[in-house]
Amino acid sequence: MLTGLWNFKAQRGLRDWIKANDTSTTIYHVHGFHQTLSPSVLCPLKRVKSRTVMHAHDYFLACPNGAFFDFQSAKTCNRRPLSFQCVSRNCDKRNYFHKLWRVARQFLQNKTRYRLLPDVVTVLIHEAMERRLFPQGAGGPVVPIANPAVSLLETPVSAERNADVVFVGDIHEYKGVFLLAEAGRRAGVPVLFAGAGLGLAQLKKQYPEHRYAGWQDRNGLRNVLSKARLLVAPTLGPEPFGLAPVEALLSGVPVAITDEMSLSQDIVSREMGRSFKAGDIDELTEVISHLANDDLAIARMSENASLRAEELSLPPVKWCRELCDVYAGLLEDAVNKAR
Repeated sequence: MLTGLWNFKAQRGLRDWIKANDTSTTIYHVHGFHQTLSPSVLCPLKRVKSRTVMHAHDYFLACPNGAFFDFQSAKTCNRRPLSFQCVSRNCDKRNYFHKLWRVARQFLQNKTRYRLLPDVVTVLIHEAMERRLFPQGAGGPVVPIANPAVSLLETPVSAERNADVVFVGDIHEYKGVFLLAEAGRRAGVPVLFAGAGLGLAQLKKQYPEHRYAGWQDRNGLRNVLSKARLLVAPTLGPEPFGLAPVEALLSGVPVAITDEMSLSQDIVSREMGRSFKAGDIDELTEVISHLANDDLAIARMSENASLRAEELSLPPVKWCRELCDVYAGLLEDAVNKAR
């Protein structure tokens, strides 16, 4: 509990490494530090803040539970982080004590990160994250760089020839798997769930009519997508990115996606899928029932996905180049300031 709030060992380790190894061209790229490393690792970065990048893969830079989601009401949370309304609300997936612990960690993180501003650069995996993370302004440079993704299939499928409605990912209530299973039941459409997680056993017991492939490696996912007609992404909260939907689209498979996910508007505007209101069982049932039987709609979405899905993510090589451009900008600024 204490090291999660402030890990002195991690702080000393990074401080000593910087002291022994830092150069004028060393870049510090910080990813998910919240759990194991704790906010303490931000402290030694103060001396190299002009060469530091923080990568926001989730909402932990602002929200105590990292998701802007109330796990008790199963709805998106729009409260201002660390406000009285936020602190007094038990939104944690475990209990209120754990929420208060998260609040303490968030306070320490915000205070330490503030010392890195305005120099530190924040990389977002989707531009829509900025509105939630920094409604009053980021206080420093923000750069959106889409996550890397590649098609699992050499040739995109013609999805209208396939029958499977699939879900790929973590089998957890937050991911909307129980909502999807119920919608599939009401629509009379069996769903193939590919993945593992805490909710798998209960899902199997409650909805035995669906198919469960378990966790799959990339070869297994190729097989799943090669037979897929539609991938459903029913996550209940504002997930900033979704690798499974993007990989499906790159493979020619249309996507039905909740309107709370950042990719929703990107997908709908390119006519590569359908959006539905998060948590709305009736709307999701209608979407599944319709697309399970409308070959023309699926064919149109599948073709559009084959043509435009690459606009939602980056090939790995280009993703690396985008990051290197950020690094180069930091080093150039550092050189100019040193003159």
